[in-house]
Amino acid sequence: MFKKRKKEVFLAVATTVLACVLGLILIEGYYWRSGYTSLVCEICQFHPELGWENIPDKTVTNGKVTYTTNSMGMRSEEVDSLRDHVLIVGDSVAFGLGVNNDETVSHFLEKAQPEYQVLNLGVSGYGIGQYYLNLKRHIDKLKPTMFVVILYTSNDLTETRQDNRYGISKPFFRYENERLLNLNPEISQYSCLNLHTRLRYAKHLIPLSMIESCRPRFIERDNAKPTIAKLIDEIRSLGIQRNIPTLFVLSPALPAVESVACKKSRPLGACLNHDQGFEAFYRYFHEIMQDQNIPYIDFLNHLIDNEKEIRSLYVNNGEDIHHFSPKGNAMLAKAITKRLDLLKTESIP
Repeated sequence: MFKKRKKEVFLAVATTVLACVLGLILIEGYYWRSGYTSLVCEICQFHPELGWENIPDKTVTNGKVTYTTNSMGMRSEEVDSLRDHVLIVGDSVAFGLGVNNDETVSHFLEKAQPEYQVLNLGVSGYGIGQYYLNLKRHIDKLKPTMFVVILYTSNDLTETRQDNRYGISKPFFRYENERLLNLNPEISQYSCLNLHTRLRYAKHLIPLSMIESCRPRFIERDNAKPTIAKLIDEIRSLGIQRNIPTLFVLSPALPAVESVACKKSRPLGACLNHDQGFEAFYRYFHEIMQDQNIPYIDFLNHLIDNEKEIRSLYVNNGEDIHHFSPKGNAMLAKAITKRLDLLKTESIP
Protein backbone atom coordinates (compact mmCIF):
# COMPACT_ATOMS: atom_id res chain seq x y z
CA MET A 1 0.00 0.00 0.00
CA PHE A 2 2.81 2.43 0.98
CA LYS A 3 4.80 1.64 -2.19
CA LYS A 4 1.71 2.17 -4.36
CA ARG A 5 0.99 5.49 -2.63
CA LYS A 6 4.60 6.60 -3.02
CA LYS A 7 4.51 5.81 -6.74
CA GLU A 8 1.30 7.80 -7.20
CA VAL A 9 2.79 10.82 -5.40
CA PHE A 10 5.95 10.60 -7.51
CA LEU A 11 3.94 10.44 -10.75
CA ALA A 12 1.79 13.40 -9.66
CA VAL A 13 4.82 15.50 -8.79
CA ALA A 14 6.64 14.51 -12.00
CA THR A 15 3.55 15.28 -14.10
CA THR A 16 3.15 18.65 -12.42
CA VAL A 17 6.81 19.56 -12.93
CA LEU A 18 6.73 18.42 -16.55
CA ALA A 19 3.55 20.43 -17.20
CA CYS A 20 5.14 23.51 -15.63
CA VAL A 21 8.30 23.10 -17.72
CA LEU A 22 6.33 22.63 -20.93
CA GLY A 23 4.11 25.58 -20.07
CA LEU A 24 7.16 27.72 -19.38
CA ILE A 25 8.72 26.69 -22.70
CA LEU A 26 5.53 27.56 -24.60
CA ILE A 27 5.16 30.92 -22.88
CA GLU A 28 8.82 31.82 -23.32
CA GLY A 29 8.71 30.67 -26.94
CA TYR A 30 5.82 33.02 -27.63
CA TYR A 31 7.55 36.00 -26.00
CA TRP A 32 10.88 35.10 -27.64
CA ARG A 33 9.37 35.18 -31.13
CA SER A 34 7.68 38.51 -30.44
CA GLY A 35 10.66 40.01 -28.62
CA TYR A 36 11.87 42.34 -31.38
CA THR A 37 8.31 43.28 -32.32
CA SER A 38 7.34 44.33 -28.80
CA LEU A 39 10.65 45.83 -27.68
CA VAL A 40 12.24 47.36 -30.78
CA CYS A 41 9.86 47.74 -33.71
CA GLU A 42 6.79 46.19 -35.29
CA ILE A 43 8.56 44.88 -38.37
CA CYS A 44 12.00 43.83 -37.08
CA GLN A 45 14.05 40.68 -36.66
CA PHE A 46 17.46 39.80 -35.21
CA HIS A 47 20.65 40.69 -37.09
CA PRO A 48 24.12 39.59 -35.88
CA GLU A 49 25.92 42.84 -36.78
CA LEU A 50 23.19 45.48 -36.47
CA GLY A 51 21.25 44.00 -33.55
CA TRP A 52 18.04 44.01 -35.58
CA GLU A 53 16.84 44.86 -39.09
CA ASN A 54 13.61 45.23 -41.01
CA ILE A 55 12.08 41.92 -42.05
CA PRO A 56 12.26 41.62 -45.87
CA ASP A 57 9.05 41.18 -47.88
CA LYS A 58 6.91 41.91 -44.85
CA THR A 59 3.61 43.71 -44.44
CA VAL A 60 2.33 44.74 -41.01
CA THR A 61 -0.89 46.67 -40.41
CA ASN A 62 -3.02 47.82 -37.50
CA GLY A 63 -5.95 48.67 -39.76
CA LYS A 64 -5.02 52.34 -39.94
CA VAL A 65 -1.36 52.28 -40.90
CA THR A 66 0.40 49.69 -43.06
CA TYR A 67 4.15 49.09 -43.22
CA THR A 68 5.53 47.17 -46.20
CA THR A 69 9.15 46.29 -46.98
CA ASN A 70 10.79 45.06 -50.18
CA SER A 71 13.03 41.99 -50.57
CA MET A 72 15.98 43.93 -49.06
CA GLY A 73 14.01 45.10 -46.04
CA MET A 74 13.66 48.67 -47.32
CA ARG A 75 10.42 50.59 -47.06
CA SER A 76 10.41 51.16 -50.80
CA GLU A 77 9.47 49.45 -54.04
CA GLU A 78 11.81 46.73 -55.30
CA VAL A 79 15.21 48.12 -56.21
CA ASP A 80 15.45 49.17 -59.86
CA SER A 81 19.06 48.50 -60.86
CA LEU A 82 18.65 50.61 -64.00
CA ARG A 83 18.03 53.81 -62.02
CA ASP A 84 20.32 55.90 -59.84
CA HIS A 85 19.41 55.88 -56.17
CA VAL A 86 19.04 58.39 -53.36
CA LEU A 87 19.45 56.59 -50.04
CA ILE A 88 17.49 57.73 -46.98
CA VAL A 89 19.22 56.62 -43.77
CA GLY A 90 17.96 56.94 -40.21
CA ASP A 91 15.68 55.55 -37.54
CA SER A 92 11.89 55.55 -37.17
CA VAL A 93 11.66 59.17 -38.37
CA ALA A 94 13.26 58.18 -41.69
CA PHE A 95 11.31 54.90 -41.76
CA GLY A 96 8.05 56.80 -41.29
CA LEU A 97 6.56 55.39 -38.12
CA GLY A 98 2.88 56.22 -37.91
CA VAL A 99 2.27 56.76 -41.64
CA ASN A 100 1.68 54.56 -44.70
CA ASN A 101 4.31 53.85 -47.35
CA ASP A 102 2.91 56.55 -49.64
CA GLU A 103 3.11 59.12 -46.83
CA THR A 104 6.80 58.81 -45.95
CA VAL A 105 9.55 61.33 -46.63
CA SER A 106 11.10 58.91 -49.13
CA HIS A 107 7.83 58.69 -51.08
CA PHE A 108 7.44 62.46 -51.32
CA LEU A 109 11.12 62.91 -52.19
CA GLU A 110 10.86 60.46 -55.09
CA LYS A 111 7.83 62.34 -56.40
CA ALA A 112 9.91 65.52 -56.33
CA GLN A 113 13.00 63.81 -57.80
CA PRO A 114 11.51 61.38 -60.36
CA GLU A 115 14.86 60.88 -62.09
CA TYR A 116 15.98 58.90 -59.00
CA GLN A 117 14.64 55.94 -57.10
CA VAL A 118 14.58 56.93 -53.44
CA LEU A 119 15.35 53.96 -51.20
CA ASN A 120 14.29 54.11 -47.57
CA LEU A 121 16.87 52.36 -45.37
CA GLY A 122 15.34 53.65 -42.12
CA VAL A 123 14.98 51.17 -39.25
CA SER A 124 13.14 51.98 -36.03
CA GLY A 125 15.29 52.26 -32.93
CA TYR A 126 18.62 52.68 -34.67
CA GLY A 127 21.42 54.89 -33.38
CA ILE A 128 24.07 56.59 -35.49
CA GLY A 129 26.42 53.60 -35.31
CA GLN A 130 23.68 51.47 -36.89
CA TYR A 131 23.04 54.13 -39.54
CA TYR A 132 26.71 53.81 -40.48
CA LEU A 133 26.76 50.00 -40.56
CA ASN A 134 23.44 49.74 -42.39
CA LEU A 135 24.57 52.19 -45.06
CA LYS A 136 27.92 50.42 -45.35
CA ARG A 137 26.35 47.01 -45.96
CA HIS A 138 24.06 48.29 -48.73
CA ILE A 139 26.19 50.88 -50.45
CA ASP A 140 28.00 48.65 -52.94
CA LYS A 141 24.85 46.71 -53.89
CA LEU A 142 23.12 49.86 -55.10
CA LYS A 143 23.77 52.84 -57.40
CA PRO A 144 23.69 55.70 -54.92
CA THR A 145 24.16 59.24 -56.15
CA MET A 146 23.31 60.86 -52.82
CA PHE A 147 22.92 59.98 -49.14
CA VAL A 148 20.36 61.73 -46.96
CA VAL A 149 20.96 60.99 -43.27
CA ILE A 150 18.11 62.01 -40.95
CA LEU A 151 19.42 62.50 -37.41
CA TYR A 152 16.65 62.39 -34.85
CA THR A 153 18.11 64.79 -32.33
CA SER A 154 15.96 63.80 -29.36
CA ASN A 155 17.26 60.26 -28.91
CA ASP A 156 20.19 59.66 -31.28
CA LEU A 157 22.61 60.64 -28.54
CA THR A 158 21.09 58.14 -26.13
CA GLU A 159 20.72 55.36 -28.71
CA THR A 160 24.33 55.75 -29.87
CA ARG A 161 26.13 55.95 -26.53
CA GLN A 162 24.86 52.62 -25.16
CA ASP A 163 25.17 48.96 -26.16
CA ASN A 164 21.45 48.18 -26.12
CA ARG A 165 18.00 49.53 -26.80
CA TYR A 166 15.39 48.49 -24.24
CA GLY A 167 17.72 45.67 -23.30
CA ILE A 168 18.25 44.36 -26.86
CA SER A 169 21.95 44.13 -27.78
CA LYS A 170 23.24 46.46 -30.51
CA PRO A 171 26.57 47.76 -31.88
CA PHE A 172 28.53 49.83 -29.38
CA PHE A 173 31.02 52.31 -30.76
CA ARG A 174 33.62 54.27 -28.84
CA TYR A 175 36.18 56.72 -30.20
CA GLU A 176 39.42 56.58 -28.25
CA ASN A 177 43.11 57.02 -29.05
CA GLU A 178 42.08 58.38 -32.46
CA ARG A 179 40.39 55.09 -33.35
CA LEU A 180 36.70 54.31 -33.78
CA LEU A 181 36.09 50.94 -32.15
CA ASN A 182 33.00 48.76 -32.32
CA LEU A 183 33.06 47.00 -28.96
CA ASN A 184 30.10 44.78 -29.87
CA PRO A 185 30.88 43.64 -33.45
CA GLU A 186 29.34 40.15 -33.24
CA ILE A 187 25.97 40.08 -31.53
CA SER A 188 24.47 36.82 -30.32
CA GLN A 189 20.74 36.38 -30.25
CA TYR A 190 21.39 34.51 -27.01
CA SER A 191 23.68 37.08 -25.42
CA CYS A 192 23.32 37.49 -21.68
CA LEU A 193 21.58 40.83 -22.15
CA ASN A 194 19.19 39.52 -24.83
CA LEU A 195 18.30 36.47 -22.77
CA HIS A 196 17.61 38.48 -19.65
CA THR A 197 15.51 41.02 -21.56
CA ARG A 198 13.48 38.71 -23.77
CA LEU A 199 12.74 35.99 -21.24
CA ARG A 200 9.67 36.79 -19.14
CA TYR A 201 9.71 34.25 -16.33
CA ALA A 202 12.71 31.99 -16.79
CA LYS A 203 15.04 34.94 -16.25
CA HIS A 204 14.10 34.83 -12.59
CA LEU A 205 15.83 31.44 -12.44
CA ILE A 206 19.11 32.95 -13.71
CA PRO A 207 21.63 33.38 -10.87
CA LEU A 208 22.06 36.98 -9.72
CA SER A 209 25.82 36.73 -10.27
CA MET A 210 25.24 36.06 -13.98
CA ILE A 211 22.83 38.99 -14.26
CA GLU A 212 25.40 41.27 -12.65
CA SER A 213 28.02 40.16 -15.21
CA CYS A 214 25.94 41.32 -18.19
CA ARG A 215 25.07 44.83 -17.16
CA PRO A 216 24.61 47.29 -20.06
CA ARG A 217 27.60 49.38 -21.15
CA PHE A 218 27.38 53.05 -21.99
CA ILE A 219 29.40 56.20 -22.50
CA GLU A 220 28.73 59.04 -20.12
CA ARG A 221 26.74 61.75 -21.87
CA ASP A 222 29.40 64.41 -21.36
CA ASN A 223 32.02 62.13 -22.96
CA ALA A 224 29.96 60.97 -25.95
CA LYS A 225 30.48 63.88 -28.35
CA PRO A 226 33.81 62.64 -29.85
CA THR A 227 32.20 59.28 -30.68
CA ILE A 228 29.06 60.89 -32.14
CA ALA A 229 31.12 63.31 -34.21
CA LYS A 230 33.42 60.56 -35.50
CA LEU A 231 30.50 58.36 -36.57
CA ILE A 232 28.97 61.27 -38.48
CA ASP A 233 32.36 61.84 -40.11
CA GLU A 234 32.62 58.14 -41.05
CA ILE A 235 29.21 58.26 -42.75
CA ARG A 236 30.32 61.33 -44.64
CA SER A 237 33.59 59.60 -45.59
CA LEU A 238 31.66 56.75 -47.21
CA GLY A 239 30.28 59.29 -49.63
CA ILE A 240 33.53 61.18 -50.16
CA GLN A 241 35.35 57.94 -51.06
CA ARG A 242 32.77 57.29 -53.79
CA ASN A 243 32.32 60.91 -54.90
CA ILE A 244 28.77 60.90 -53.50
CA PRO A 245 27.39 63.96 -51.66
CA THR A 246 25.96 63.41 -48.19
CA LEU A 247 23.28 65.61 -46.71
CA PHE A 248 22.41 65.50 -43.01
CA VAL A 249 19.02 66.56 -41.66
CA LEU A 250 18.48 67.58 -38.04
CA SER A 251 15.00 66.39 -37.16
CA PRO A 252 13.55 67.82 -33.90
CA ALA A 253 10.88 66.59 -31.52
CA LEU A 254 7.74 68.70 -31.31
CA PRO A 255 8.58 70.17 -27.85
CA ALA A 256 11.90 71.49 -29.18
CA VAL A 257 10.10 73.29 -32.01
CA GLU A 258 7.47 74.73 -29.69
CA SER A 259 10.12 75.91 -27.21
CA VAL A 260 12.20 77.72 -29.83
CA ALA A 261 9.11 79.16 -31.51
CA CYS A 262 7.88 80.51 -28.18
CA LYS A 263 11.20 82.23 -27.45
CA LYS A 264 11.17 83.89 -30.86
CA SER A 265 7.70 85.34 -30.59
CA ARG A 266 6.99 85.82 -26.87
CA PRO A 267 8.69 87.18 -23.74
CA LEU A 268 11.15 84.69 -22.24
CA GLY A 269 9.10 84.35 -19.06
CA ALA A 270 6.13 83.11 -21.05
CA CYS A 271 8.11 80.09 -22.28
CA LEU A 272 9.20 78.58 -18.97
CA ASN A 273 6.57 75.82 -19.18
CA HIS A 274 8.16 74.36 -22.31
CA ASP A 275 10.43 71.32 -21.96
CA GLN A 276 13.97 72.63 -22.44
CA GLY A 277 15.54 69.17 -22.66
CA PHE A 278 14.45 68.49 -26.25
CA GLU A 279 15.82 71.85 -27.34
CA ALA A 280 19.15 71.08 -25.62
CA PHE A 281 19.44 67.81 -27.55
CA TYR A 282 18.79 69.66 -30.79
CA ARG A 283 21.48 72.22 -30.04
CA TYR A 284 23.91 69.39 -29.21
CA PHE A 285 23.74 68.13 -32.81
CA HIS A 286 23.57 71.64 -34.20
CA GLU A 287 26.96 72.34 -32.56
CA ILE A 288 28.49 69.19 -34.08
CA MET A 289 27.35 70.21 -37.57
CA GLN A 290 28.75 73.70 -37.07
CA ASP A 291 32.05 72.56 -35.54
CA GLN A 292 32.71 70.09 -38.38
CA ASN A 293 31.43 72.38 -41.12
CA ILE A 294 29.03 69.70 -42.38
CA PRO A 295 26.24 70.52 -44.86
CA TYR A 296 22.91 70.00 -43.12
CA ILE A 297 19.28 71.04 -43.05
CA ASP A 298 18.17 72.78 -39.87
CA PHE A 299 14.64 71.47 -40.15
CA LEU A 300 13.57 73.04 -36.87
CA ASN A 301 13.66 76.46 -38.53
CA HIS A 302 11.53 75.19 -41.42
CA LEU A 303 8.95 74.02 -38.90
CA ILE A 304 8.99 77.31 -36.98
CA ASP A 305 8.09 79.13 -40.18
CA ASN A 306 4.81 77.19 -39.98
CA GLU A 307 4.24 77.92 -36.30
CA LYS A 308 0.45 78.08 -36.51
CA GLU A 309 0.26 74.51 -37.79
CA ILE A 310 3.28 72.92 -36.09
CA ARG A 311 1.24 70.23 -34.31
CA SER A 312 -0.41 69.14 -37.57
CA LEU A 313 3.05 68.32 -38.93
CA TYR A 314 3.41 65.50 -36.40
CA VAL A 315 1.48 62.23 -36.23
CA ASN A 316 -2.02 62.45 -34.75
CA ASN A 317 -1.82 66.23 -34.51
CA GLY A 318 1.11 66.12 -32.14
CA GLU A 319 0.04 63.23 -29.92
CA ASP A 320 3.17 61.55 -31.28
CA ILE A 321 5.83 64.20 -30.65
CA HIS A 322 8.58 62.33 -32.51
CA HIS A 323 7.32 61.37 -35.98
CA PHE A 324 6.05 63.48 -38.83
CA SER A 325 2.56 63.30 -40.28
CA PRO A 326 2.15 63.01 -44.07
CA LYS A 327 2.05 66.80 -44.19
CA GLY A 328 5.26 67.03 -42.16
CA ASN A 329 7.01 64.43 -44.32
CA ALA A 330 5.99 66.31 -47.45
CA MET A 331 7.49 69.49 -46.00
CA LEU A 332 10.71 67.66 -45.10
CA ALA A 333 10.93 66.22 -48.62
CA LYS A 334 10.54 69.73 -50.03
CA ALA A 335 13.37 71.04 -47.85
CA ILE A 336 15.61 68.13 -48.88
CA THR A 337 14.80 68.67 -52.56
CA LYS A 338 15.98 72.28 -52.42
CA ARG A 339 19.30 71.27 -50.87
CA LEU A 340 19.80 68.32 -53.23
CA ASP A 341 19.34 70.63 -56.20
CA LEU A 342 22.18 72.75 -54.82
CA LEU A 343 24.40 69.74 -54.09
CA LYS A 344 24.11 68.60 -57.69
CA THR A 345 25.97 71.70 -58.77
CA GLU A 346 28.51 71.79 -55.94
CA SER A 347 31.70 69.83 -55.35
CA ILE A 348 31.55 66.95 -52.90
CA PRO A 349 31.86 68.30 -49.33
